[in-house]
Amino acid sequence: MLPATHFALLALRRRAWVLLVVAACVGAVNAQPAAALESPSSADPAAPSPTLAQHYHPGVAVADYWVSEKYDGVRALWTGHQLISRQGLPIRAPAWFTAGWPPVPMDGELWAGRGQFAAAQTAVAQATPDDARWRALRYMVFDLPRAPGGFGERLPLLRRTVAHLGQPWVQPAAQWRVSSHTELMGQLHRLEKAGAEGLMLRRDDAPYRGGRSDDLLKLKTFEDAEAVVVGHEPGRGKYAGKTGALLVALPDGRRLRLGSGLPDAVRRNPPPVGTVVTYRFNGTHASGLPRFARFWRVRADAPSAANAAAAGGQATLEPAPARNRGK
Repeated sequence: MLPATHFALLALRRRAWVLLVVAACVGAVNAQPAAALESPSSADPAAPSPTLAQHYHPGVAVADYWVSEKYDGVRALWTGHQLISRQGLPIRAPAWFTAGWPPVPMDGELWAGRGQFAAAQTAVAQATPDDARWRALRYMVFDLPRAPGGFGERLPLLRRTVAHLGQPWVQPAAQWRVSSHTELMGQLHRLEKAGAEGLMLRRDDAPYRGGRSDDLLKLKTFEDAEAVVVGHEPGRGKYAGKTGALLVALPDGRRLRLGSGLPDAVRRNPPPVGTVVTYRFNGTHASGLPRFARFWRVRADAPSAANAAAAGGQATLEPAPARNRGK
């Protein structure tokens, strides 16, 4: 059991943090019209609507953005009293992990290190948190949803907030600037070679707002997306008796078969209907469907019950005509 002095110190830190944020916000209110402080999720101040990324494209004025590593972990928002997923589902973290955290929202990633997505996902997906697994995680904070001003104005407050917590498992995401597309791509290649997933770009003057826009961009050498499993296609030949491909539904309702990239373990025990999976691809066809789509991983941290209902509850489907394969 932790000594009483530990909790007293946490309480003092929490009060000091409130004063810090109030001072910053009062100054911003005096400098900005009230309308600039409104957000799409103002009706529910405890649960900010997360900002979502568009894909980076040549022609973006990179000098207008801050750059950071894209962490291969689980997106997590601190509402001021609990951690939730990007979809708004509660994340059951050990009490010690969030003890002393500020009473205002933070946006970040639960990260176990490069190439350790499975470790982060396993820790987060457990109904009863496992201390040993959570001690391997860090909460990488990359924004303060309720802080006013553009990202460049929020960043100093973010850094002070995390430093004030003094918890080694809570860290600010490193942010830096670049001057050109060439410099950006050079950094991407170096970081990916070191095991990073990619880069994120945040526009310096953008307020925090929910939804997808060019305020936040992601850059990787490959693209990925999510889809919902709606069926399993039987395997043939060497895959007889196993799953040959997953039939998945895309957000626009179209369907896709994912056979390439399926590990033997997944072919033997495929994810059930309603499961969210991530696939990788290289560009799109004229129809908009992904090119060279291949299975990457299961998103165990994403909701599945509603997805199964939306998918129509299909469990097994007959193979489609060969002309539709790979589309």
